[in-house]
Amino acid sequence: MKSYKIEGVILRTVDFGDSNRVVTIYTRDFGKIEINAYGCRRAKSPLSGALQMFNLISAEINQGAKVDSIKEADVIKFYGNLTADVEKIAYASLFFEIVNRMTLPKFPEVGVYDLILKTLPALDERNARIAALIGICKFLEFTGEQLNYFHCVHCGKKIENDAAFSLTDGGAVCKNCVGTARNILNYPQNLRLTFYEILNFDWKQHLNFSQQEIISAEEIILNYVQSIIGKELNAVKFIRQLENL
Repeated sequence: MKSYKIEGVILRTVDFGDSNRVVTIYTRDFGKIEINAYGCRRAKSPLSGALQMFNLISAEINQGAKVDSIKEADVIKFYGNLTADVEKIAYASLFFEIVNRMTLPKFPEVGVYDLILKTLPALDERNARIAALIGICKFLEFTGEQLNYFHCVHCGKKIENDAAFSLTDGGAVCKNCVGTARNILNYPQNLRLTFYEILNFDWKQHLNFSQQEIISAEEIILNYVQSIIGKELNAVKFIRQLENL
């Protein structure tokens, strides 16, 4: 049986049978892959500790006729705070769910992989809500579904001062074109500047964003992503439940 080695981050796990698990991993060399992990949920399985959400792992994969399977795996980096804080779990899950839903299998994109590796420590050690929003905004720039924050999506004019934002049309709308736009939200100048700071954010910087800035930017981004996917994200439902506790 042929085998190959990978390095990647676990995006998603789904249990099946009494002791098995399907593991979705975003890898540097192969992009997103789905692998079966047979017996990994048994207490004595050497795979049980490694194949958890958010782990950065190295693994040896056996090629199968239909589905590949994990032969062995080791943890490169364990993000312990993510497993101990329910709010961090919620926002890390949000980022990972969006990456999983908006990437194609076996389509490697080193930029996406590097972004995941930069976002994970921020989710683990810093404000997870802000880190998730920054990660999602930066991720959208790789997808072909990126929004236009700074020029009117109808006439191309640079946006000045307060304007509008159309989720349906994919971005900012100037005052001259607002009458032809659909699904309009308010887009004040300070929110546009917030998106500029997010897209140009260096992960070494402090997360200096006000709560209102984050709420407004998050509303646009999550509504847009869910309009593309066609349904509410599971992580959004979880976050809403936490907010209502």
